[in-house]
Amino acid sequence: MEDRHLSPVPERTVIFKLFGSVGLVRDGRLLAIQGGRQRTLLATLLINSGKVVTKEQFFEELWEGRGLAKANNALQALITRLRKLLRSTFGDDFARERLVTLPTGYVLHAEPEEVDAKLFERLVALAHAELAADPVRARDLLGEALELWDGPVLEGVSGGPMCHSSVLHYEESRLAAVEDRFQASIVAGIQGGVISELKKMAMLYPWRERLAEMLMVALYRSGRQADALREYNLVRRRLVDELGMEPSSMLQDRMQAILNHDPSLDLRPDGGRRQAFG
Repeated sequence: MEDRHLSPVPERTVIFKLFGSVGLVRDGRLLAIQGGRQRTLLATLLINSGKVVTKEQFFEELWEGRGLAKANNALQALITRLRKLLRSTFGDDFARERLVTLPTGYVLHAEPEEVDAKLFERLVALAHAELAADPVRARDLLGEALELWDGPVLEGVSGGPMCHSSVLHYEESRLAAVEDRFQASIVAGIQGGVISELKKMAMLYPWRERLAEMLMVALYRSGRQADALREYNLVRRRLVDELGMEPSSMLQDRMQAILNHDPSLDLRPDGGRRQAFG
C-alpha cells in the first residue's frame, strides 16, 4: 500500500469559544462571560486574534458608533475586567502575554487551535486537502469540525458590523462544511447512510442547489434513478413557481447524466472513485 503523508490534525486545546456561548474554557468547563458588552468585547478580540483592534472599532462594535461621554474610560474598564478574568482563569503570565495594550488599541494573542472557530476552519481546510485522495478521512475531519458547534455563533452578542459579518461568515461556513461532509460520504461510496440526512437538509435549505445535486447522485448510486429524477423535478418546480427561474446548468447537467446513466456517476469497479461532482 502506498505510504502517503497525512497532514497532522491539530490537537483540541480550545480555551476560547465563539460557537455557542462566548466564553473561556478551563479543564473542559465553559466559563461564560457575563454582560452583553463584555461578551462583545471578547468576541471582537477573538475574531481578530493576533491583530490590533483599534479603539474606534471597539466603539463601533460596543456602542454602534454613537457618541458616548467618557467612552474611552468605559472601554478601559471592560478591558480591565477581561484581563482580571484571564488572570483568575489562566494565571498572571497568561493575562499579561495574551491581552496586550498598544497605543492604537488592543490585541488578544491566541493560537488557531485555541479558538473553536479558528480550529473549525483549520479542520475544514485539512478535509479539503484530503477529499480527492481519502474521502473517508475528509468526512471524519469534517465531522470533527462540526462537533465544535454547540450553539449559534456569537450567542448572546449583539455587536456591530464586525460581529454581524462574522456571524454570516461562520454560518455559511458551517452549511458548506455540512455539504462537504455529504459529498465526502458520496465520493467514498457510502451514500446510503446520508440520504435521509440529505433529504432533511434539502427541506431546510431548499434554495441550496448543491444539496439537491448530492441527493440526486446519492439516490442514483443507491439504484433509485426514478427518485433522483423526482427530486430534480421537485427542485425545478419550486424554483419556477417561487422565483420564476430554471435550475442552474450544473443541476440540469446532473439530471441529464442520471437520465443517460453517465459512467462518471458510478464508483469504479476497482474501488477507486470517479469524479461525480463539478
